[in-house]
Amino acid sequence: MILNFISKLLGILLIATVSCTVLSAQNTEEEEKTPEEIAFEMSERLEGLLNLEPHQTFYVDSTLQHDMKALHDEITALEMSGTMENLVYRKVQERWFNQIDSSFRKIMTEYQWLIYRRDSGKLSKDELKQLKAMEKAEKAARKTGKQRS
Repeated sequence: MILNFISKLLGILLIATVSCTVLSAQNTEEEEKTPEEIAFEMSERLEGLLNLEPHQTFYVDSTLQHDMKALHDEITALEMSGTMENLVYRKVQERWFNQIDSSFRKIMTEYQWLIYRRDSGKLSKDELKQLKAMEKAEKAARKTGKQRS
């Protein structure tokens, strides 16, 4: 009798635990973000990472707002047409990311550009050498500035 009671109690606890887990998972699932929300978050992150000037932030945000929306629209059109080829989707994504990079190159300073490239995993060996030289020169300039004070 006690064994029967314990097994029922464990069954109830198991059902309650599973129900709570399912409800919790449903509540914590993030809704899919819009291209505009993604662009805003990316521009905020880049503003902090690169110490962008206000006008640079405006241009970065504008570029991302336009290009992320266009990328989303083109991907949606491909999905609606029934395209199943992953290569087609990758080419579209690559083309739009290259467009973003091209715009960013015009907006950012050389140092910001190299930091952006490093952050996005696109930094070449030559660019890495250039970035390290710039960082070394900056460090030396700060050290010299402190010694003069």
